[in-house]
Amino acid sequence: MAEELPSPRVRELIRQCAQIVVGARPEWLEELDQAVLAASPVIAADPELAAAVSRSNRANLFFWGTANVRDPGAPVPPNTGPEPLTIARELVRRGIDAFPLDAYRVGEGVAWRRLMEIAFELTSDPAELHDVLQTCSRSISAFVDATLAGIAAQIELERDELTRGSLAERRETVTLLLEGAPIPRDRAEHRLGYALTGSHTAAVI
Repeated sequence: MAEELPSPRVRELIRQCAQIVVGARPEWLEELDQAVLAASPVIAADPELAAAVSRSNRANLFFWGTANVRDPGAPVPPNTGPEPLTIARELVRRGIDAFPLDAYRVGEGVAWRRLMEIAFELTSDPAELHDVLQTCSRSISAFVDATLAGIAAQIELERDELTRGSLAERRETVTLLLEGAPIPRDRAEHRLGYALTGSHTAAVI
């Protein structure tokens, strides 16, 4: 059963909110990036991964915003564009086993606080505010859930592609090392159960 859309007035307010989100100020985007990086030391310590997450943050904001400019209050499909999928690929290449979901939840919280500020600037009517915020809260939560699920599924696809025909996690790690992937040495050593210092001898069988 399709979810009932809010009133025309509330939809117009949501559209106006979304237009402001699409044209987000640079300082808002910087605040979003800083919050996400602070919540995930693994991301913050890797400049390439941090840049990919920053691009994904902006892409997700733009995706949700443009969807609500086009059809205010309607369900927003997950963002399965190149930016989120790049995150999945980079995490697998680094041997990171679990996607840092908490970091994206922190980003969701920052975006939600900004959206509330925008809504209060657009109307002071209690009933309108209630409906706008309730609709947007559900929309953002569902959008983030679906997008994260898509990233998690892509991580599994990337890992399956990388390890297809392999014996176990050790071969995956060796493959990453041979391909020059930026997997940290301590993580590779942990997964291999083998120190990577000094000289090494390998045999191709």
